[in-house]
Amino acid sequence: MLLSKANADIQTAKLLLSPIGNPTNDEQMTDLAAYHTQQGIEKVLKYVLHEGMGIDDTQRAYKTHNLFFLIDWIERESSFIVPDSLKEMADEITDWEAGSRYGESSLAEKNTIQAAIDIYEKLKISAVAYVNGTNKADDGGDGKRAEE
Repeated sequence: MLLSKANADIQTAKLLLSPIGNPTNDEQMTDLAAYHTQQGIEKVLKYVLHEGMGIDDTQRAYKTHNLFFLIDWIERESSFIVPDSLKEMADEITDWEAGSRYGESSLAEKNTIQAAIDIYEKLKISAVAYVNGTNKADDGGDGKRAEE
């Protein structure tokens, strides 16, 4: 369920970045693309927490929109490796959640949103592999992260 919703968010973001979805190049539409990109990434991280780590989705901490917090939680408690590119952009992407809906000015450039969408695609592949147990070689099968 989380992955299908994440995919819908990303498809919406892609449409809002396109000439078909945003023919007048409206900044408000671009902000909505940023919002949906943040939501898609957040949902993939929560997919790892819930489906891969067994975290109860009713926990208060699970309700956060802060990507940095979710990344830290995942990396402390599991062998899942979050891409460095997402860690580097986590604070900026987190700001898109509320700022894109309530902020006065445009928050993100189209190329930055597209970079986040590219990160999403890689994150989703890794998350599915992790949940399905197909990346156990990364941690030697013992749940501990290999030395980097």
